[in-house]
Amino acid sequence: MLTIEKLFSDVNIVKAIIDRVQALKLDVIFWQRYLTFEETRSRVFKNYLGTVTGVTAGSVIGKNANKPLRERKSLGSGYGEVAFLGDRYQMDNDRLDTLKALTDKYNTAGTAGQQAAMTAVIDYIVDDYRQVLLAPHKRMDIVLGDLRSDGKASVKNADNPNGVELLDIELPVKRLTPAVSDKPKFISYLKEQVESLKTTLGLFSVVEMSRKTFNQCIVASQEFGDFYKMIFTGREVNVSTGLITSEMATQVFTGIGLPPIRIIEDYVAKPDGTIAQAFKDNRVAFLPGDNLGRMMWHQPYEASDPIPGKSYTNLAGGQWISNVRTEEGRFMEYGAEWIPNITAPNKIVIVDLDTMNP
Repeated sequence: MLTIEKLFSDVNIVKAIIDRVQALKLDVIFWQRYLTFEETRSRVFKNYLGTVTGVTAGSVIGKNANKPLRERKSLGSGYGEVAFLGDRYQMDNDRLDTLKALTDKYNTAGTAGQQAAMTAVIDYIVDDYRQVLLAPHKRMDIVLGDLRSDGKASVKNADNPNGVELLDIELPVKRLTPAVSDKPKFISYLKEQVESLKTTLGLFSVVEMSRKTFNQCIVASQEFGDFYKMIFTGREVNVSTGLITSEMATQVFTGIGLPPIRIIEDYVAKPDGTIAQAFKDNRVAFLPGDNLGRMMWHQPYEASDPIPGKSYTNLAGGQWISNVRTEEGRFMEYGAEWIPNITAPNKIVIVDLDTMNP
C-alpha cells in the first residue's frame, strides 16, 4: 500500500522523483559552467587570490656555472566563509488531496496498472521537489553572476525576505572605467586594454556581457561596421536592423585579436516573484577561462544530527532535503552551506561602463 508518508520517506521512490527532476532539465544550473564542488572541513577556509600567469622560461647557463636560485611567486591569500542556505515550503491541502487521490489510484490499479499509476504520482510531485532541489543552486547562480560581472556580490533583505543581510563578497579583480570620450572607439579601447594587460595577466579565453550591453556598446558602435568590412573584405553590415549575432561579432573580435564573445542571458526567479538577471548590464568581463574555481561546501549540522520524525535525503555538495508532517501541515525543507571560491580573481578584468554610459 502506497501512502503519502511512504511516498516521501521511501528511499527508492524519492530517488526516482529526484532522477525525474534532473532528467527534465527544466532549470539550467548556471554556476556549474564555471565551478565544481569541493568540501571544506571548516566553515571558514583559506583561499588563494591568484595564480602564476604561466610557466617561467628556464635559464640558460654555462656548462660549469651554478644554477640561479628562483623563488615561486607568492600568491595573495584571504579567507572565505560558507553561506547558510535554507527554505521551508508548506504543501497546501489541495495538492495533498490530489496526491492522495493519485496514491489511492495506484493502490487499486493492480499489477498491470501500477507502473503507469506510479508514473502519474511522480509526475505530479516533481515540481515540489524541483523547488527544494534547485533553490540553493539558483541563489548561487545570482551570486556567481554578480561576481563575474561586477567583482562583488551581496544579499540584501529586499532580495532575501525574512532572511539576513549576511553575504558580502568583493574580489580583487582588475577594473577598467572607460570615459564618455572612449565610446566612439570602444572596440579599439578594448583591444588596446587587452594588449596592454597581456604581459601581466596573460591571455583571456572569453569576454562576457549581457544582451543589452552587446546591442548598445558593440553592435551600435560605428567601429563594429568598419571592422566587419575590413575582415570580410568590404562586406557591409547593417547594424541598425539588430540582426547581428554573437557568432558574427566573435568573428570580428577574434579577427582583431580579442577573445570570443559570450552573450549571457541567465535569469533567476526571486522570492518576490520578479526575475533577476544573473549578469549585470553595463559590464564587460574578460575571463581567463571557464574553470574559475570551486564551490566550497560544508556539511550542515542537521545532516549529521537529524531531527527525529523527518525523512532526509542527502545530495551532492552536502545539500539535504527533508519532508515532515506536523500538526501545522506537511513541509518540505532543504539545507546547504555553499560559497563560490574564485581561484584567480586578479586574472579577471571587468569593464565598468557606468561612466561611459551614464
